[in-house]
Amino acid sequence: MTEESKLVKKLNTENTKEVKIEQSDLDSIKELRNRYRAQTVKIGQLNIERILTNQAVDKLNESIMTEEQNYIKIQTDEKNLISQLQEKYGMGSLNLDTGTFLPAVTAK
Repeated sequence: MTEESKLVKKLNTENTKEVKIEQSDLDSIKELRNRYRAQTVKIGQLNIERILTNQAVDKLNESIMTEEQNYIKIQTDEKNLISQLQEKYGMGSLNLDTGTFLPAVTAK
């Protein structure tokens, strides 16, 4: 038998012996496993919070877009109203408090 074969046989023989792990080492391993589990749960909870936050942001963005479209519609309504009033009253100034219109002075 070669020297290398003897070494391999010796290593294989030594590795087959069952060894009892000390309780303190088992406790350390279990504590580490529990920390991993707890950390995994925390990461999961944070990811769920991120999902919910993203959903809220998406809903907020949709609301903002709707309100921006409403604002643009109001601008269009304003332009149309100004055109109608200018056709009816001409160019000038309107006092909303008194409801009076003062025509602009035109150069002659």
